Amino acid sequence: MSDQPSSGRRPLIPSQIASWLGAISLAAAALIATGYAYTLVRRAPDALTDRRKAQQNLRAETNKKELALLTEPSRNADGTYRIPLKDAQALIVKDPQVIAKIQAGGAPAAPAVAAAYVAGPFVVADAEQMKRGAAVYARTCIACHQPTGKGLPPVFPSISETPIVVGNPELPIKFITNGLMGPITVGGMTFNSMMPPVAGVSDQDIADVLTYVRQSFGNKGNPVTVDQVKAVRAANAARTAMWNTAELGLK
Repeated sequence: MSDQPSSGRRPLIPSQIASWLGAISLAAAALIATGYAYTLVRRAPDALTDRRKAQQNLRAETNKKELALLTEPSRNADGTYRIPLKDAQALIVKDPQVIAKIQAGGAPAAPAVAAAYVAGPFVVADAEQMKRGAAVYARTCIACHQPTGKGLPPVFPSISETPIVVGNPELPIKFITNGLMGPITVGGMTFNSMMPPVAGVSDQDIADVLTYVRQSFGNKGNPVTVDQVKAVRAANAARTAMWNTAELGLK
């Protein structure tokens, strides 16, 4: 048996080690590729997320402005005093006649606006209905339209001496039951805000509060009946969307 070494060369790295190194190289390459792809995806703008964030910021800013109108004392554009919601509620609890007193202590009443919708001779509302209507107004309307009915420009329009208030009662009934959105001009000022449907009011409540508004704040409109409210509800029972000013022919 020869002691001379074999003439064949042995590999410098065993095949098993080479396989391991190859597998490690592939894993490292895959890890690097995955990390790079993750970085690109993470940096890529997410349009949907950005849009939602913008909508949330806009909603928060709008809510902030509305909250300031409802909670911070100030003066309106016409010089009247803005009563914060909590103060208005406290005044009403202390003295249910405060609305009438504020109206009586204000500027002299202007001539009543002629009704655009004539249902017949003017009828003075029953005192009990006016009393009920004042209570509904204090509960659901006073925060936005204020004890004077002058609203909070430029967000909430005036309902004082406003033709649409004393016109066809079908319109304000629709506003209350389904809400209203879109631009509308009141007293020479354009408002482009939204009135949501008023929750928690019965047909009687709607008839009472509209009667109260139509015969307060310098307005002169005939009382609204429960039957009128029921008729509007029935005619629009299938509607779930808010009304917009364009489809109602309002400007």
